[in-house]
Amino acid sequence: MPLLELVQELPGHSEPAWQVAFNPSRPLLASCSTDKTVRLYSFDDRSFSDSLPASDDPKPTFSLLSAIETEHKRTIRSVAWGPDGRTLATGSFDSSVGIWEEVDSDAPEDDSEGVFKPSTEIGGEKVVSGAGEWECVTTLEGHESECKSVAFSSDGALLASCSRDKSVWVWEVQPDADFECIAVMMEHTQDVKCLAWHPKEEVLASASYDSHIHLMFDDPDGDWCIFQKLHPKLPSARTQSSLPELSPTADEKAIESLNIPPLEEDETVWCLAWSPCGRYLASGGDRGGIRIWRRKGNQPDSLFEEILHTAAHSRSVFSLSWRKGGYLASAGGDGKIIVWKTDVIEDGDGPVAPRLSMNPVAAVREAHSVDDVNSLSWCSREEGRGFLLASCGDDGGVKVWRLVRD
Repeated sequence: MPLLELVQELPGHSEPAWQVAFNPSRPLLASCSTDKTVRLYSFDDRSFSDSLPASDDPKPTFSLLSAIETEHKRTIRSVAWGPDGRTLATGSFDSSVGIWEEVDSDAPEDDSEGVFKPSTEIGGEKVVSGAGEWECVTTLEGHESECKSVAFSSDGALLASCSRDKSVWVWEVQPDADFECIAVMMEHTQDVKCLAWHPKEEVLASASYDSHIHLMFDDPDGDWCIFQKLHPKLPSARTQSSLPELSPTADEKAIESLNIPPLEEDETVWCLAWSPCGRYLASGGDRGGIRIWRRKGNQPDSLFEEILHTAAHSRSVFSLSWRKGGYLASAGGDGKIIVWKTDVIEDGDGPVAPRLSMNPVAAVREAHSVDDVNSLSWCSREEGRGFLLASCGDDGGVKVWRLVRD
């Protein structure tokens, strides 16, 4: 059975860290925080492979690359990379979205405002040489309250943002850092917590305090619209869940039974994650369970159905991240990180709708001391994936973990 081992604890933030995101095309990791900065970490992934590593295999080394002192006036709640790896979006409680681009290091220096120039030491921590400069090329405004999540579509043509003002905005990315708002959807009745784009199509999912998940697309016969509203209904299918290896060491065999009650009242949907194939959507709720939704067709507006609800955490599930190979990571208010193995199952003889099995294979207790774990992100680049998982928490810390063979 695999183990989840700590690779490195990185120089973190001075206040709670809210999200981590691996760059999709370059060896970079970003984090954001209440301290209004974005931290960038670089790492060497030349020794990685796509097979599950052994615990004695060489570990990658991470270094603090730069800390972007943004002009946001309040907490940076979300950070998202464009698919080209050279654009970064930040969503803030000041209701704005910042768009950052890397400045050509060969360009002549100037004193332009909004350009971050990294120093060689940040908060007493040495930074690696050769760090690039990041310029805030535009600020998107329009939300009336805190921006909770930002996300780029898989091709980078669209950016979505959501807010406590109950709205979801879709922005079209145009040349010269120009962003045009092409849709504003106001059908959630409460704070919108999270956004997630389909990994291959322009289908957007949003999760809200109103206990619903909205699925949206660009209707060929009209404008952007919601084609389905999902409401969690299944009771928990796993009332006694035995979780493996709730310890950072291979010697300690701690087994914990969780008792997650069935859904008796509406719950906040905190987080979403698409499977890499795009057939399944995972959601995490206020009562500690994880739900799996399956797409019933192959069209952009094909409907989804809830097929699984499993006990997971003893408190709210704040983050989910799904990687190739069927590994789904979850984390939340109980301080645990759990890695699940999902597999498609065929039932009976003849053509049937596939089901999904979901079993815990590795876990860590108190991943960020006694604090909440706010975000997880698998490193999912096409080359050198290495089974790396980043996390951040209320302690301000940023950590990198690795799934290894026992």
